[in-house]
Amino acid sequence: MIVIDIDLNYVAEKNSIIALGNFDGVHKGHRKLLESTVKIAKEKKLKSAVLGFKSHSSNMYSENKKKILTTNTSKFKIFSDLGIDIVYLIDFSKEFMSMSPMEFLKDFLQEKLKVKGLVVGYDYTFAYKKAGDVNYLKEHSYLFNWLDIIEEQTWQGQAISSSLIRKLISEGKIKEANFLLDSNFTVMGKVIHNKGLGQKMGYPTANLELCDNYIIPRYGVYDTDIIVDGKKYKAATSVGTNPTVEDDGIKIEAHILNFNDNIYGKTVELIFLDFIRPELVFKNIDELFKQINLDVKKVRER
Repeated sequence: MIVIDIDLNYVAEKNSIIALGNFDGVHKGHRKLLESTVKIAKEKKLKSAVLGFKSHSSNMYSENKKKILTTNTSKFKIFSDLGIDIVYLIDFSKEFMSMSPMEFLKDFLQEKLKVKGLVVGYDYTFAYKKAGDVNYLKEHSYLFNWLDIIEEQTWQGQAISSSLIRKLISEGKIKEANFLLDSNFTVMGKVIHNKGLGQKMGYPTANLELCDNYIIPRYGVYDTDIIVDGKKYKAATSVGTNPTVEDDGIKIEAHILNFNDNIYGKTVELIFLDFIRPELVFKNIDELFKQINLDVKKVRER
């Protein structure tokens, strides 16, 4: 798979079937769409492509930045695993955002990107003020040889969406979120210095500074895996404000089992597997570390 940075003047070399959407999380619904894109492209002997944005389109001109489920790097790995050939990566610029539906379809997709077919979700919208939707696509399907609209995918009576998965994660429902993601919710973070209280009590932790604007799970303790220098370890991870020791700000601290290396400054992957318990306030430090011992025991016995 190749990733190509483009602008509105870029002219593609290959004809393609293209998948359109934000694909945050690349959840089960997204995967059905991407699988259809690859299938049609192979049948028609064309390239399978995705049009992506350098940042989440909802965040480009919004003060309230939407929390993300996946970075572009993580998305691209999944795209590649699913068989996508090309990712066209474009800025969600004011010029791009101001295009009319016809300009987007005819001038940009058909003429510039040489798109022969579209694959979109049932609720896909596009162009200036979301003036284009699937009904508009149906009315103008003559512009392309193929149009595939993926039906709503549901779980427990709800539409599978990135918003639903963010909600589940914020409620600590990690197993449910991971099921809908078809993978485990993962964040990247740089290991930074902290107060070192865990070290003094026999439970050293890697304090993570997140590399992007991820959705933050419900405050509490989680069963996690952590990848350091390409190797995976079990970890008991606390997410929250450390109320017992009156710490400042939100902390993500992972106690890595059977690990004593100095990893300050390194970037690691933290993989959330299950929710163990909510954040609690303890009477004293000794009570806190008794509970941490129980948390670590659960992770060790997994």
